[in-house]
Amino acid sequence: MKRSPLVVLVLAAPLLFVGCTPAASDAPVAVEPAPAVSESSSTQAPAPTVVAAKDLDGTTVPVVIGTALAITVDKGTEAQWTGTTADPDVASFSAGGTSEGATFTPEFVAHKTGTTAATLTGPDGKQHAFTISVIAP
Repeated sequence: MKRSPLVVLVLAAPLLFVGCTPAASDAPVAVEPAPAVSESSSTQAPAPTVVAAKDLDGTTVPVVIGTALAITVDKGTEAQWTGTTADPDVASFSAGGTSEGATFTPEFVAHKTGTTAATLTGPDGKQHAFTISVIAP
């Protein structure tokens, strides 16, 4: 009677593992725990807060610390906007413009929690006064 190689393999497989399991008297193997992954390293950074320049007047805009308040402006005018804050330690202005083929909008970068008055001035000279409230994530 001929046996199929598959039948032989199925019958012989358990014999391959005999002796592979440790005896009760064998010393346990020390296993190093995997390093902990912090929540901040496993998640993406929060996205910036995006607001149109025309919508800023008289508002208070919450911005998460370490992110930015990105201002949407008319295409081609990004570099023509200027801004100031009363407390640059809380938030500071970063000009927009083009660099290495990429276009950046003007933005206010949130440095530490707190509140500061801010002003954004457009290419036409119109000022937009508002408040930035930098909050914890």
